[in-house]
Amino acid sequence: MGFLFEVLDFPDGSRMTDLWNNTWAEPATGEEIASGHFIHLGDDQHVDVETDFLSSHLPFNVAGFGGVFPDGKPWMFVMQKAPADLATRLRGEDDPHSLLRGSLDRAMSFNPDALVAEELSWRHDDLLKVYEEEGIPAVSVAGWSAADLLRGLLAQCCNVELAAVVAGYPECAYPQSVHACEADVFADVFAGWVSGLR
Repeated sequence: MGFLFEVLDFPDGSRMTDLWNNTWAEPATGEEIASGHFIHLGDDQHVDVETDFLSSHLPFNVAGFGGVFPDGKPWMFVMQKAPADLATRLRGEDDPHSLLRGSLDRAMSFNPDALVAEELSWRHDDLLKVYEEEGIPAVSVAGWSAADLLRGLLAQCCNVELAAVVAGYPECAYPQSVHACEADVFADVFAGWVSGLR
């Protein structure tokens, strides 16, 4: 079970049905902050529609996934990142993550039925600690951007061992098997999950 499945409050029987990866997210230019928001959607809303709409209104969007609870109610988890110096200049040292929270709040104002149930906030070193807790030496991923560290945690939700993602970074998730390689470890994992092959 992946880290995100463990830390988020999913009732037994919840299903992941959608994922997205923003391949045009700004590249890292220095220290970054990151956040993840677990959102409960309105009863009659569709995960794919709401994730497309919400993520298109988030300037710091990296990736995310969504699904349904056992009772059929939809949910989503959206991940964002921003330059730490920008967030600190705009929001101060006390709560730089409020930059990402504010971005999400503005986007969610278009969907009054959606509710943020949980927020996770990280700095780059915090994400490295998550990887260490998952059995990956920090030195193996210390050069990764916050966006790629987040994508790795999403890849883990796709039934792929985090160690395999790290070993294949940056080019291929499945070097030992014949597959339509995407030439990007994350795209490989996500394409495999979407096609139901992994």
